[in-house]
Amino acid sequence: MMNMMNLPMALTKSNMPFAQRASEALTMVIMGMVMVFLVLAVIMVVLMVMERVFAKEPKAKPIAEAPKTEPVPAPVVQVQDDGAVIAAITAAISAMLAAENGTETYEGGFRVVSFKRSTRKSTWNSAK
Repeated sequence: MMNMMNLPMALTKSNMPFAQRASEALTMVIMGMVMVFLVLAVIMVVLMVMERVFAKEPKAKPIAEAPKTEPVPAPVVQVQDDGAVIAAITAAISAMLAAENGTETYEGGFRVVSFKRSTRKSTWNSAK
């Protein structure tokens, strides 16, 4: 087998058959990859040792058990007629559309299909 130190020079010689040059090149590539992965493995081991040496051990705190409580039943939601609220929202939409058209009233027509209650806490409820 050829000396690895002279391999780059040997690969440029034209008197070597292609199969031998390809074999030598493949050997060099594999050796390079093995060297890279060995160095990465050494770095990983060094980092793992450093972690064990320099890591601070957390002090164990006793965990107090939470007192057991009975589940509280959910409050019953009363359904109420929101006709006045729907009428106010519809009037506000109509006024906005009229202002966009530059008229006093909006006669284009629109239809409110549905309303859904939001589960978020409204900022309007907190304003006083």
